[in-house]
Amino acid sequence: MTDAATSLEALPALHVPPLPTEPARSPFPWLATAAPVAGAVAIWAITGSVVSLAFAALGPLVAIAAVLDARRTARRTRRRQLVHREGEFGRLRSEVARRHDLERVAAWRRSPPARALASHGAPAWSFPLPEAVVVGSGIVRSRLSIEGVRVEDPDAVRLAADAAVLADAPVCAPLAGGIGFVGEPALARASARAAIVQVAEATDPSRCRIVGPSTAWDWLVDLPHRSSTADAAVLRVVEAVAGAGVSDAAASARAEVGDRDGAVIAVAPDAASLPPGVRTVVEVMAPRSALLHVIGADSRALEPELLSQAEAGRATDRLARIAARAGIASGPAVLPDSIGLGGLLPAPDPTADRSSLSATIGVGADGPVAIDLVAGPHAIVAGTSGSGKSELLVAWIAAMAARYAPDRVAFLLVDFKGGAAFEPVRVLPHAVGLVTDLDEDEAARAVESIRAELRHRERVLAESGARSITELSGAVTLPRLVVVVDEFQAMMERFAELGAVVADVAARGRSLGVHLVLAAQRPNGVVREQVSANCGIRMSLRVLDRADGVAVLGVDGAERLDPSRPGRALVDPGDGRVVEFQSALAARAEIAGIAAAHAGSAPPRRPWLDPLPSSIGPDDVDAVLGADGAGGGAVDSTGSAALILGVADEPAAQRRIVATWTPAVDGALVVLGAQGSGRTALIEALAMQVARRHGTAAVLRVEGARSAVWDALATLRRRTTGQAGPDEEASAVRLVLVDDVELRFAGWPEEHRLAALEALGELIRASRAGGPAVALAAGRSAALGSAVRDGAAVHVLLRHASRGDLVHAGGDGRLHRGAAPPGAGQWRGHPAQFLRADRPTAPAPRVEAPPLRFDTARPVAVASARPGVDADAIGRIAPEVELIRLADGPDAARRARHAIDSGGGGVVIVGDADAWAADWGLAAAARSRADLVVHGSGPESRALVRDAGILPLLDVDRDQCWFTGVDRTTERAAWPVA
Repeated sequence: MTDAATSLEALPALHVPPLPTEPARSPFPWLATAAPVAGAVAIWAITGSVVSLAFAALGPLVAIAAVLDARRTARRTRRRQLVHREGEFGRLRSEVARRHDLERVAAWRRSPPARALASHGAPAWSFPLPEAVVVGSGIVRSRLSIEGVRVEDPDAVRLAADAAVLADAPVCAPLAGGIGFVGEPALARASARAAIVQVAEATDPSRCRIVGPSTAWDWLVDLPHRSSTADAAVLRVVEAVAGAGVSDAAASARAEVGDRDGAVIAVAPDAASLPPGVRTVVEVMAPRSALLHVIGADSRALEPELLSQAEAGRATDRLARIAARAGIASGPAVLPDSIGLGGLLPAPDPTADRSSLSATIGVGADGPVAIDLVAGPHAIVAGTSGSGKSELLVAWIAAMAARYAPDRVAFLLVDFKGGAAFEPVRVLPHAVGLVTDLDEDEAARAVESIRAELRHRERVLAESGARSITELSGAVTLPRLVVVVDEFQAMMERFAELGAVVADVAARGRSLGVHLVLAAQRPNGVVREQVSANCGIRMSLRVLDRADGVAVLGVDGAERLDPSRPGRALVDPGDGRVVEFQSALAARAEIAGIAAAHAGSAPPRRPWLDPLPSSIGPDDVDAVLGADGAGGGAVDSTGSAALILGVADEPAAQRRIVATWTPAVDGALVVLGAQGSGRTALIEALAMQVARRHGTAAVLRVEGARSAVWDALATLRRRTTGQAGPDEEASAVRLVLVDDVELRFAGWPEEHRLAALEALGELIRASRAGGPAVALAAGRSAALGSAVRDGAAVHVLLRHASRGDLVHAGGDGRLHRGAAPPGAGQWRGHPAQFLRADRPTAPAPRVEAPPLRFDTARPVAVASARPGVDADAIGRIAPEVELIRLADGPDAARRARHAIDSGGGGVVIVGDADAWAADWGLAAAARSRADLVVHGSGPESRALVRDAGILPLLDVDRDQCWFTGVDRTTERAAWPVA
């Protein structure tokens, strides 16, 4: 069949046969009926013969017969017309089917399926990429049309509708905007292969490049479409791994979707995993069933075009031979723009020794690129932002972890971009820690811990008699430690002291099994010369400045790497040869699989412990110390009872130690810290320990009302000086707690405040000589008196308001943390977390002073700040006594002197400070022969009592007074209520 014969345009138009016309209804022949009747009547009138009237009936009979005959003839004619039209319709249907066959053949010849391309001879290569590819067969719109269709003709309408669609025709999908094939992987890949082969058949290899992932797409590298010209069209093939999400596929295809000179063919398990922007989706549901979804159009069913991998391989071989005969050079192998790590991963090697850390991290022109870090023994990785530097580090870590067990390699991760870069590999059992720029204290711990790790490895080698880690026997557990640093320049800017540690590791790491991978945007000028001299492995992703690439590799080219292809890099694996390669991308699902493969392995030894917890209770110490902690029990090295303060962190020794306080040896304890820093919680934890050993009576809290605090200090002072009474001697107080020292004596009279501080100083001195232990808590050291500051040698430093306050208190300013949790502080130069305990609920202690009673056997002298009011009150509560008011004048003073000199009772003399001071003789007589009552403050007591010393402190919220009786001791008493 020739093209001319199959050309639809050369065929005449099709017309629907006309509908047969309805026959006209014949009118009744009234004249023919009336004429015989009229003739019969005329004959009868002429002849008079009645018989002639019979002919009148012939007219109607003839007329009726004529009408019936006309109708029968019309029906016969219409039947003949309908039979003729049906025949015409049959011939029209046959013509429609014939023309559909012609159109179908022409469509398949114009858009042949991938499987039939080989039978078409040499391809007619053109440029650019084809507009569309065949994705299957189904119903499409036909170019055939039928003229003369009328709405009232249902047969014609149905025939026109059938003629407008073409079944079993090629269904094409536009390449613009990308095509996504989704479904079960085997079916989706087979459908995508058919589309790729069609593009390869249609596009000039010298001006087209077809690239794709390595896994399941190896046959693509045999295609001759490897053009590297600047104007080459690019067909990018990507495949999203199930569970990896949209980002893995989008990372490679985002730049090409919608590009006029490029296209994307994507394969994914579902439409949600396709790269963003894909406009056409072929959903392959079964080998003979699929749906085509195009944005802006209705979905349509089709039978998908499928091509096996063997058929695709034969097609690529055929195209390669044709290209070779045409003189089109294949050129070097084109690097994939994206490659998954899964296809490069080896099986775990349980027999791997410490002699190698080889790992395949990408694909170069000659195949997979493997890097052995042991041969380095350190590496420098350069790359500007967005070049894929972090992804390369993650893939490298995952590749090493896939092959080597945690007892052969461990990773210490340092990320100065917040920690997100290494988040995917934290699930690996090989990961022993992550340091970020979000926690400066953790970074400082890393400095000391790495130094300690080097010392630990030196000890292990020395004990084993080995010169390097490779000589250790398999029975010794010492994995190689790979320290991976992302954004090395940021780390050095924040912690310059790390430079010495890095240089030490670079110099001694080879034999000790510690390796550095230092990644920076611009390593030039950041990595010291003594470090770079030991970094045999050099990598550079895209850099902005030629000098940066030359500084790392010694050659240029890194600045010319394509910015639209993250992961493209140059590497010198240590042999001086620089090769270009595409680094692999490690999907989270692949990393999770690596972690699961080593789930049964023992975790590696960590170079440092986790940060101390934010809260430690008295019963949590053993759990916090763990197996690596250095304990301290309830007894210290001298055998004296010790109290646990908390847990200190010693990163330089890679351990935690218990902070203890032995009062008999250390003396008094001072806890300093800002409000809310955990001072009270710590001294309560000490109280809990003492109470558990000796009972609750062994703890004395100096707190409560002023009178209670004063009396407690006075009792303790008498005990320390040997002046305690029998009841006080029987007391078994072992721990004295004074919280909020700077507030405890606030508002006291100066002489009482100084006396209280002096009493605390005596208690502190006595604590070393067998007295009760003393623990004080205050906000600032300046709030303590000199006796307290000088006498307390042991200081617990909690969080301070400022670094200056901490340094003034004797702490290390480098350990200052403004946002430290309660209980966090430092102990003897080490960071520490101190104990916390809740205080038992109990009312604040108060001293109930006995009520004042007037002794009628002796005169009573009252010095009052309000003599009139107090005299009236005494008169009401003791009407039987004689009341003398010194304010009444000289006569009252003479009466008072007489009453005192006579020594008679029942007399109460009331005066203010001025009245008693004015008559010093009367005051002297009262001090020697009368009971004294002071209801006031300092002026009243000095005017009447004078040399009685410091009087007991009165509560400000109660009406109290001082009473001096016969024994001349002054006591606190409650002023009587009238």
